[in-house]
Amino acid sequence: MRNKQASFDTSLFKHTTHNPSYASLTNNFESVNDLKDYCIPVNTYFPPQRVMDALHAKIPYALKYYPGSNQGISEYIAAFSEIANPAHIIAGNGSTEIISWLNSIFIKDSLFVPIPSFGRWIDEPQGLGIKVLTEQYRDENDQHISRQAYVDSVVKSGARNAVICNPNNPTGSIFSREDILWVLDKLQHLDNVIIDESFIDFSAENPPSIKNDVHNFKNAWVLKSLGKNLGLHGLRMGYAVSCEDNIQRMRKHLPYWNINGITEMLLSLITTEKEAYHTSRLNTMADCQYLAAEFTALPEFTVYPTHSNFIFVRLASHIDGIAFRDRLLQQHACFIRNCENKIGSSKQYFRIAARPQKDVDHLIAAVVAELRFLCSDEMQSLSLQQA
Repeated sequence: MRNKQASFDTSLFKHTTHNPSYASLTNNFESVNDLKDYCIPVNTYFPPQRVMDALHAKIPYALKYYPGSNQGISEYIAAFSEIANPAHIIAGNGSTEIISWLNSIFIKDSLFVPIPSFGRWIDEPQGLGIKVLTEQYRDENDQHISRQAYVDSVVKSGARNAVICNPNNPTGSIFSREDILWVLDKLQHLDNVIIDESFIDFSAENPPSIKNDVHNFKNAWVLKSLGKNLGLHGLRMGYAVSCEDNIQRMRKHLPYWNINGITEMLLSLITTEKEAYHTSRLNTMADCQYLAAEFTALPEFTVYPTHSNFIFVRLASHIDGIAFRDRLLQQHACFIRNCENKIGSSKQYFRIAARPQKDVDHLIAAVVAELRFLCSDEMQSLSLQQA
């Protein structure tokens, strides 16, 4: 099982609040020992090859000419995502662009965020001078917060804005559609309430999205990621849904051509691929269930309930989480997400992305080998020598 040690530079993990990119770890996409990525949660079953073939044929046109307007691209998104009114949509160069505009234009003074959470909801507001107020997801509650506890914490904090990642990244916990609508009703006095649904398509066969309800609340937004959902996160595709007044206000600030021609071309091609996309979601969810079951069988891990295409796990305290991550990378070319750099987490927590069963089996074999090594007399002796 064990590979010859790969030349991955683990110091890269020290230079980012997220994780180093696949490109940086593999010297600009040149594969080293066939690096297997269990870090980025992404749909591995989409798009179909026929879409990629059609996109490849059209790339010269997408590169040569200007893309369409944001409004026109929003119509493609509405058709694919089954959102009733394109006027309630604004497209972003990835969901992170939308987050940046929300933080820069709409969110003032203070923001409430349950932690751990997606890093851009923490580090960017702090960098802009926005006070970030938090509530901890806890092990004893299976990394879940009730709707009443969430609202009570927001009100007690005095924050003027609030975020809910639904499902939460990295814990995988989720609110029902009814709970989210209840929360929005209770928090209508806030300036903004953002529901980040970036991973909700992998939560259930019928996801509890409020994408067609959010426009009824003047202070509410739904944020969606298309890149991860469609299996092409390198293209940077995301969008927000809100009432028309909010969308028009944000549109005044966005560059006119903020969405590139290749992304526009892809969106035009997938409007007829909704059945294939639905099948890909089901396959991804089945992979995640298999992944969770395999890690549950390992006594060194606590696996929390998940409603997404990744699992959140805690490694036993007698094993160093950073050493475990680094050895998986160096010895087996398996790239997993350690959550030490997330506020509200520690090096003992990991977010592990779902992959097809054969890839999960590869990871489990690597994990078992490294658990055996890190708990061995050889490792204990080495640790004493280093001390």
